[in-house]
Amino acid sequence: MSTAANLMADINLRYRNTFTTTQKLVWFNEEQQELFGILQIDSPPYAFKTVASQNLYPFPLEFDVTKIKVVTYQTNDNNVFTEVPALRNDDNQYASSSSLWYIVISNAMFLNIPGGAVDNRTVYIYCDSDPTEVTEATINLPPDLPTKYHEILKFGVLERIAAARKDVIMKNNFAADKQDKIENVLWEQKLQEPEWTKPIDVMPRAGNHGYRWW
Repeated sequence: MSTAANLMADINLRYRNTFTTTQKLVWFNEEQQELFGILQIDSPPYAFKTVASQNLYPFPLEFDVTKIKVVTYQTNDNNVFTEVPALRNDDNQYASSSSLWYIVISNAMFLNIPGGAVDNRTVYIYCDSDPTEVTEATINLPPDLPTKYHEILKFGVLERIAAARKDVIMKNNFAADKQDKIENVLWEQKLQEPEWTKPIDVMPRAGNHGYRWW
């Protein structure tokens, strides 16, 4: 597995430059952070089981509710899942008890299930993930970005270096190579989406409270 130092060495080999490692690590980390968002790299899903007649499910203290992206609910015993719509306090609407939805109240989820919750149904919560910053002290460790995306990362850093050098031709070349690879990855992700996936609501979930339901 390639370390950040290995990736940086390849970057330097492909495009000569006189920038310091410290400066290039700034670009390296910015690029890695950007790719986590573009490529929708998630942390492992958080899961819990429903309890009969229970609607409120507290999160662990360390759980960051602002990073919730998709919630899915096991609708039957055949492991069929459906995406649960999120309601927010700016929707300015009543929430019907006959619909499947959730809201975040402080550090807990209120999950409304038509007909009431039953025992032992699985809820998966998929969250955005952030990479650990690479420093000169950790440069000999692999970065958090999965290996299959390292080539995109290198093109991104190369683009930033060329931009700093005001080398417009090479910047455009690196940008085109990066974009081409990103589009291929996104297309492959689209083809591999599970059947339950619906358009993802990526609006912020912070402060999801203040709803009225009946």
